[in-house]
Amino acid sequence: MFKKSIFIVISCLMINFNAFAESKNTTISVEVGKDEQNNTNSLMSVDMNLSNSKQLFFGAGKSKTPSGSEIIENNLAYVGLSKKFSNDWKLTGMLEYSGLKDAFSMFSASSAIRYSQDSYFLELVPAIRSIKLTTLSNKDVFISSSALGIKTGIYLGEHFRLSGNVYSYNYSQDVSKLASFASTRFFNVKTLLLSSGLLDKSYNVETGLDFDSLSFSVGKNRSVSAIDYSNSDYVYSVLDVYITDAWGLSLLYGEYLNTPEDQNNFSSLTVNYSF
Repeated sequence: MFKKSIFIVISCLMINFNAFAESKNTTISVEVGKDEQNNTNSLMSVDMNLSNSKQLFFGAGKSKTPSGSEIIENNLAYVGLSKKFSNDWKLTGMLEYSGLKDAFSMFSASSAIRYSQDSYFLELVPAIRSIKLTTLSNKDVFISSSALGIKTGIYLGEHFRLSGNVYSYNYSQDVSKLASFASTRFFNVKTLLLSSGLLDKSYNVETGLDFDSLSFSVGKNRSVSAIDYSNSDYVYSVLDVYITDAWGLSLLYGEYLNTPEDQNNFSSLTVNYSF
């Protein structure tokens, strides 16, 4: 009944830009994006190398989704810390908040355990989440959620890489009830629109080429809604350019592949400054 917000913000930088940041003390990134349905997003993030083995990262942003005569905002903030225990093992912890006051909010705590070699890596990403929905009578409904992700990638030769990931999500209550007509008696449009992004599963595969001054990636993503179990597929390409030792650009373009109603192109630009 409510059209699903299909603008996906790919805020995680690609492997090559992560490596670029690790070679500097601090990297500041600013991302802006838009799609054909006038959904917009902005994100500012900071990565700081505290030592050779520790990295602090944090960021904040906002997305805006038109809904009739209203613009519905979704705020995002996160902070995390990663530590290398050896050349092979790395542990990352992150806290994240997203949502809109008096409508929908989600707090999550996640960790990433990564094992890597020169030619491949494997990463396990468990998470717990607390979701709050605010009713029309200003009462809060809390839902507990857990997630588990697996990431892996291989490097073939000096320039070619292939990676993929899969995530699965569980909920303490049946969130598919939010798709029913009866839900409009208890929740407003903002709550229902923001909760439409809750997922049951997601899959991603990506391949790319890395060179000294630029890299290029293409990928495909599928997400399965936890609200109505529909699939949402999109393909994307990313061009990363290292202009100087300090400045870099990341250009992303993507397109959804589902029904004509969901067909939508989106793009984003990220500017990186490292020092």
